[in-house]
Amino acid sequence: MLIGNNPYTFLTRAVNVVQNPALPVGTLIEEIPCDIGRSYEGYKRGGLIEGAEKLRKEVMAAVIWLFGMPVFRMFGDKICELALKIPMNIDYSNAKEGNDAIKNSVEFLRDGIKSDTNLDTSELKNVSQKIIKNLKNISVDDAVKRISFAKKATSISALVLNCVAMGVILPKFNQKLTRDKLKKINKSKQYHKFDDFETFKSKLANDKVNNPVSFKGLFSKTIENVKNYGLSGFVTYNVENNNVFRLCATDIPMTTGRVVTSRNKYEGFENFFMDAASMYFYNFCASHVQKALRKKFNIPNINPANVEKIMNSSVDDIKSVIDKINCIPEGSKEKLKYLFEEDFANELYKQATYGKYGKINRFVKNSDINSIDESIITFLKQVRENCCGENGSLDTQKLANYAKKVNMSNSKYLAFGLATAIFGLAILVPKLTFWITRKITGRNEFTGIADYSDLDKKNKNKNVNKN
Repeated sequence: MLIGNNPYTFLTRAVNVVQNPALPVGTLIEEIPCDIGRSYEGYKRGGLIEGAEKLRKEVMAAVIWLFGMPVFRMFGDKICELALKIPMNIDYSNAKEGNDAIKNSVEFLRDGIKSDTNLDTSELKNVSQKIIKNLKNISVDDAVKRISFAKKATSISALVLNCVAMGVILPKFNQKLTRDKLKKINKSKQYHKFDDFETFKSKLANDKVNNPVSFKGLFSKTIENVKNYGLSGFVTYNVENNNVFRLCATDIPMTTGRVVTSRNKYEGFENFFMDAASMYFYNFCASHVQKALRKKFNIPNINPANVEKIMNSSVDDIKSVIDKINCIPEGSKEKLKYLFEEDFANELYKQATYGKYGKINRFVKNSDINSIDESIITFLKQVRENCCGENGSLDTQKLANYAKKVNMSNSKYLAFGLATAIFGLAILVPKLTFWITRKITGRNEFTGIADYSDLDKKNKNKNVNKN
């Protein structure tokens, strides 16, 4: 099989960068207009005070949300390497679900053994001699247990620190900045909503005492299937490998923290509703839109670089691969190796796993390999249906057009999915949240600094009269 030397197109490179789960590019594309949209909606309702607080809230939360956990884990890994003398540049792995990255890496560092001679060990070349010496003094099983425990500890600690920062520290800090700004405004007589800030603070304190924020029962625990990992292992694996899990795991405690630290129950409701609704648009909306469009227009979900790599092969080789599709043994693993030459198949797997496949210290799930197999086999079957004549000949022009159609379609679906998520995050969710608040309170003002004591007193009297 000939591997083409042509560089990937700009569109393919861009799509791969956006879709790479190890990079925050896709989330940033959603986050920036979301921050601007929500800040603008806040400005329209509560002026500069609310607009500025909303902007600070979104920007500070985005920085911690996207980068906090990797940074916390990085420091944790460095501490473990120095204190425990164990290598940490290894993915948490489960041999039942994929390759045993931890054991394979330990055996290589300790004894120079590789379970597969083709495995790439380049990412372990900088492991210090102190760590290697320590590994030689303990058994492989002990080393695996220590590394697994350390990775669990660093990942779970990073998750907890991230949640505390986003759910408690940032909201409190942001509220302090608003209080300081209000004090300054009051002193200069430019803000007359309250007689003075102390009156506002006193009323707010009474409001919180008489009307404590209570959202018990709004959060129900989601029980995940942790049979193959155990709870700590499940969390550790997903913190390292699952971008959606990382964001959701931070979102839930962050929302809880924001609700608990809210200045009154109406702000608490807004924080809960806006963050809960945003979870869908941040983490699932774009992928759901893409999946629906692919299903409607019968387009396979295939990595665009793999399409181009296959198209750079010779026509005879592509025809040969198509003829082999129905000859793959049932239940076989890494099916692409039955269709392509091994080196070429390895390149396809590496591209689809963003460089993780084939590295001794990186974990790739069997289910991910199966998904890659199915996506490429589906693509090849559609090439056979759309580009081959009755006599089995392959029309190269139709092949080029179809490959272009698949990549262009998936690129459009990605863009439409991101645009839908951005609309939901930047416009729909904040407008709907503020609309609900207006319906509940009858007022259109910044809930964080508003005085609702008269409204709560009125509602309380109404309930008394009903009884």
